[in-house]
Amino acid sequence: MPFESIDGIEVTLEDHLLRIRLNRPERQNAMTPDHVNYVSKLCAQAEDDDDVRVVLLTGTGDAFCAGADLSGVDLSASGGQIPPVSMSRNLFLALLELSKPLVGAINGVAAGGGLGLALCCDIRLGSDDARFATSFSRIGLTANDAVAWLLPRIVGIAKAIELIAVATPIDAAEAERIGLISYRYANEEFDARVGAFVGALLAAPPVGLRFSKRLVMDGLNRSYREHVLAQEYATLANRTIANHDIEEGVAAFQEKRPPNFRGNLMQPVWENY
Repeated sequence: MPFESIDGIEVTLEDHLLRIRLNRPERQNAMTPDHVNYVSKLCAQAEDDDDVRVVLLTGTGDAFCAGADLSGVDLSASGGQIPPVSMSRNLFLALLELSKPLVGAINGVAAGGGLGLALCCDIRLGSDDARFATSFSRIGLTANDAVAWLLPRIVGIAKAIELIAVATPIDAAEAERIGLISYRYANEEFDARVGAFVGALLAAPPVGLRFSKRLVMDGLNRSYREHVLAQEYATLANRTIANHDIEEGVAAFQEKRPPNFRGNLMQPVWENY
């Protein structure tokens, strides 16, 4: 099934990189529920597509994502437009459960639900124009869109509560200082530096990297004994699926050349499974 663009979201797959670009610059890339749902579906599709090794999420223009498009939306208790709680329909699960690297190229403002999208990324790279704000308390809402769950895991509890309560936007320099973004790049270098960073991820062994990411993410909620068992499983599974990449990595190291990892070459035994 091909990856397709829709109105407001531009999608391309090239050289194993799935690029998802929020494309509503006239509204600072504010997203409707349908837009966020589509990003979620794209990530779920990417999980099952061996041609995808890395997913890059970014925005068009001077914003990453200004949050939810609230035009014509009534969020009051009587408005009937507050979505019901349903784990099976939570739009952020597919992003958080993606076993492939998800990189956020934060080119401008990321606020409210847009910050939530950014926090779902494993690694965030910011331009000098990047700005971050929780925003929810400004309109009387509780922290939503996975922000209260993700933010303390990234910047710590005290800073997370401060950012949620005060909701004052922070710039890229402060975001880098507190670990909200990994690197800050000059605007004129941003696309090239993001491309170079993503290129390094694309050069990694795709199967081994997927298992390693799961070990990191799942290890946050495991004891060390449980982690060792998961580590042994990942090692054996990686050897079963991609032993050719292990052999290639060793050969490339000995021959002092870049490795050429091929990823999962196994063909599925069952269709639609």
